[in-house]
Amino acid sequence: MRLDGTRALLFALPLLGLLGLAGCSTVLPEDLKSKLASDGSADEHMAAAVLYQNQAKQYEAQAKQYETEAGNISSLEDTKGFRRRALKIAAEENRNKAKQMNELYAAQLEKAQTLYGKKSPE
Repeated sequence: MRLDGTRALLFALPLLGLLGLAGCSTVLPEDLKSKLASDGSADEHMAAAVLYQNQAKQYEAQAKQYETEAGNISSLEDTKGFRRRALKIAAEENRNKAKQMNELYAAQLEKAQTLYGKKSPE
C-alpha cells in the first residue's frame, strides 16, 4: 500500500509528538555539550549557536510545509477538518520549537561574544 504525502503525514503525527518529548538537547553533539558544560571557549559557544540557528531554520521550514499542506486540503476532502487541524497543530509545534532554538541561539551567541570580548589580544 502506497501512501500519499498527507496520509503519510497523518501516520507520522504521533511520532512527531514522541520526538517532541525528547526535547532540544539532541541538537548538540555530546562532545560539544560536555565542553560547554565545563566553561566552553568562545569558538565552542559560537559553534553551538550556529547549530541552534540551523535547527531553528529547519523547524521553521517544516512549519511552513505543514501550513501549505493544510491550505491545500479542501473542505470536501476533509469535511470535519481533522486533517487540516492536525497539520496546523504540527506547524504550531514546529514554530514553538523554532522559537526555542532561536532563544538558545541568542544565548550561545551572547556567551560567545562575551568570551571573545574577554580574550586577550594575540
